[in-house]
Amino acid sequence: MIRTVGSVLFGLMVLAAGASLSRAEQPQENPFAGDAEAVAEGRALLDAVCGGYCHAMTEGGNTDAPDLFDCEWWHGDTDADLFRVIQSGVPDTRMLSFGGQFPDEDLWRIIAAIRADSRCREDADQPR
Repeated sequence: MIRTVGSVLFGLMVLAAGASLSRAEQPQENPFAGDAEAVAEGRALLDAVCGGYCHAMTEGGNTDAPDLFDCEWWHGDTDADLFRVIQSGVPDTRMLSFGGQFPDEDLWRIIAAIRADSRCREDADQPR
C-alpha cells in the first residue's frame, strides 16, 4: 500500500515537473515578429477563428469581446501574455482555450498579426 501511494505521488510529481518545463520552454518573444508571410497567415487565422466568432476585426465593430487592436490589454500586454491567454483561455469569460486545437506556431502567427495591425503602433495609420 505504501509503495503504491509513493508511486502515485512520484508519478504526480513527474507530471507536474513536465508541465512546468513545457511552460518554461515557450518563447517569451514571438518567433514570427516582423515575418510578413507569418503575419499574412496569422491574419487569415485571426479573421477566420477570432473574428469569425467573437472579436471585431475593424475599429468600432459591434461585439462584446475586447478589441484586439487597441491599446487596452486586460490580461497582460507582452507577446508571452497574449500566447498564454490564447493557449489557456480566461476562466469565467467567453475566451476559450485554443491550446491543443492549433499548433503553437499558429498561435504565434496570430499574435504577429495582432501586433502588425495594432492601432498602438507609431505607423498605425498606414494601410496593411
